[in-house]
Amino acid sequence: MAERRRQRGSTPRFTTLTPRSCGLPRLSGVPGDLTSEAVRQRYPDDGYTAFHAPRYVSLLHLLDRYVTADTRLLDIGRSRLTDLIHERYDIPVDALGFVGNEPSPQGQNYWFDLNLAIHRHEWRTDLPTYDVIVMAEVIEHLRTPPQHVLAFLRKLLNPGGRLIIQTPNAVALHKRLEMLAGRNPYEELRTQVDDPGHFREYTRKEMCDMLTAQGYQIELWYAADYLDYRYVHHVDHGQVTSMSRTGSVLNWIYRVTPPRLRPGQTVVAQT
Repeated sequence: MAERRRQRGSTPRFTTLTPRSCGLPRLSGVPGDLTSEAVRQRYPDDGYTAFHAPRYVSLLHLLDRYVTADTRLLDIGRSRLTDLIHERYDIPVDALGFVGNEPSPQGQNYWFDLNLAIHRHEWRTDLPTYDVIVMAEVIEHLRTPPQHVLAFLRKLLNPGGRLIIQTPNAVALHKRLEMLAGRNPYEELRTQVDDPGHFREYTRKEMCDMLTAQGYQIELWYAADYLDYRYVHHVDHGQVTSMSRTGSVLNWIYRVTPPRLRPGQTVVAQT
């Protein structure tokens, strides 16, 4: 019984939508054998991965619905997730972002700064097309209006292809509480050119509206407690230094919080 409770507690929860709706039906479980703890054990000194491991698991379970041996997949921004996708499905995984135009052990790297998508003449026209494009925790880092980026990515999708976006929820519970306390819940822009922080976060409605305006159909939207707050603010130069008791409480709160208030959101949009 205890083991069953642990498994149920570590399973991301989904909200399924019809293509015409961005409503919030009841949640249901997602099966899968990969756990966030297994991801952390693989990268024991990576604080970012420790915090995001449940999100990785959530996305991989979602990809189980769409990925086959013949799927052509592009990951926007090479990361640990690129490796995990490649290994889970044993398929090439190409990457687009601040990487060289060269082969990699996982697939092919392509350089393109998505901020350039605001200028149509800057769009790369020599890229392959894909069945699935993963854009996880990227869109909030872009200074370019997302409509231009979404239009560019649509050109890279095969007919019936899917764009999967993961991004923070701009109106998550802890952000609302910080605002009530008179604090700005959003970080200041960073000075690093290659990692400027979050320029803009989006609500569920904003994400759905931007996608449909560019000709996508919303197939699925879900919010989940897929960030582990035991590790947030306890990272020193990328290494996990400790776990937070406050983070454990926040994890529990988000498990019982309504979807609209949860910290992350995932959208599947189809061409």
